[in-house]
Amino acid sequence: MKKQLIIGFSAIVIFGALSCKKSYFDLPNPNSATNASPELVLSQALTASASSQNVGFNFLGAWLGYLGQSGSYATGAGDIASYKQTTNFGDGAWVGFYHNLADYDYIEKSAATDKKYFYVAAAKIMKAFVLQQLVDGFNNVPYSEAFLGTSTITPKYDAGQDIYNAVTLQIDTAIILMQRLDATGSAKSDVVFGGDNGKWIQFANTLKLRILIRQTQVAANAAFIQAELLKITANGSGFLTTDAGANPPYANSAGQQNPTWGFYVTVAGLPTSGGGADFWKGSAYAINWLTNHNDARLAAIYAPGSDGKFNGSVLGAVSNPPGSLGASIGPGILKSSNQSAILISAAESYFLQSEANLRGWLPGLALSNFNSGVQASFSFLGAGSSAGYTAQNDKMTNYGACTTFNEQLACIIRQKWIAMDNITPLEAWGDYRRLKLPADIPLSISSYLDVSPAAVPIRILYPTTEYQTNVVNVNAQGTINYHTSPVFWNQ
Repeated sequence: MKKQLIIGFSAIVIFGALSCKKSYFDLPNPNSATNASPELVLSQALTASASSQNVGFNFLGAWLGYLGQSGSYATGAGDIASYKQTTNFGDGAWVGFYHNLADYDYIEKSAATDKKYFYVAAAKIMKAFVLQQLVDGFNNVPYSEAFLGTSTITPKYDAGQDIYNAVTLQIDTAIILMQRLDATGSAKSDVVFGGDNGKWIQFANTLKLRILIRQTQVAANAAFIQAELLKITANGSGFLTTDAGANPPYANSAGQQNPTWGFYVTVAGLPTSGGGADFWKGSAYAINWLTNHNDARLAAIYAPGSDGKFNGSVLGAVSNPPGSLGASIGPGILKSSNQSAILISAAESYFLQSEANLRGWLPGLALSNFNSGVQASFSFLGAGSSAGYTAQNDKMTNYGACTTFNEQLACIIRQKWIAMDNITPLEAWGDYRRLKLPADIPLSISSYLDVSPAAVPIRILYPTTEYQTNVVNVNAQGTINYHTSPVFWNQ
């Protein structure tokens, strides 16, 4: 008999919970503690940013062909497979994003007063990181008046394009600050790079490239993009070659586990229940694709069911494999309770560069960066060498076998899609909206679809909290439809 619990869009509140609830990782709230040091707040803020990147967006994993629901759970009109949103859908993400941004704003301002340039720079970079994701989800949002405290409690909304432009320039300023000889940070407070300025600059370059690549379909921005890419090449620091992940450190104790591990595995080492490991199962689409393309990452991204087979689920189906028969999350994703939480992976860095090479925006060979991206994904997942995989006579695994721009782009995005599977689904959603790639992502077959024909939502609705506390400014954005009101770069 199927469990009557219907898992809906409440999954997104995980971001807010990770950012706001009291836990082992919580530190003094800078909004109430006037003596909290930038060093102290940075470690907490970085941990919150990294904690939100995967399980807080599991619903995107379902929409993008990574995940499906267990056959042990009933389907309904408000679950993941229906695509339905209400105005409380994005509350947790909205609150989490702005709580995180408030921490970075506090770090930036207090560190500037103390002339702690490393912390000013790190805060600027991470504000850009969070704001990019906030815009990607909601489009126009409060920015220029968002951090003025009680003097402006109903901040105006800034255009998504204006925010993108502003944070791009803030990254430039941060890089200059990180290059100062007196910009020093401690390994204890910097839980991502251990106070390594050079890696922070590479992270900033990679984030900036992500922001610019997101705007490929905005023809009017071509000159701006080219000018900003020249700045990246001019600073000579390059891009990420290793995974950028936070570790505060994590441990196998209650409230101290890596967030992805803790979502799927208990402290006792058992699968979690009530919407965790017993609900989220491997997608039949992803499993079949990896199988059909001889991809060694299959057994790393997913684990077989209790019968030893990779039994995948179909989004919206009422006959998915029940209980432990369904394929679960694999050992390449669930490595240990103390694994780092990824902000930007090395694989994503290489694929961003490969697309920029393909478009003629960056010097270098798209093929070389493509191959490095695939290998970085294999290495992260513990899948060995990718040399044989990328040498197949297959235009989805072998960039060299592709002969047209569209084939080459599709190959890059396909491999980027795999590399983000159950790691950074928010970025994969950005690519899918921007390019409609991978082109064959399956749509839900739920009988409770909110629109016909079925379509993956292209944004998140503004949250209930805004309609309650900032009503004039949010209403000025007009009527928002999550299927037809695009983010600015998706016009």
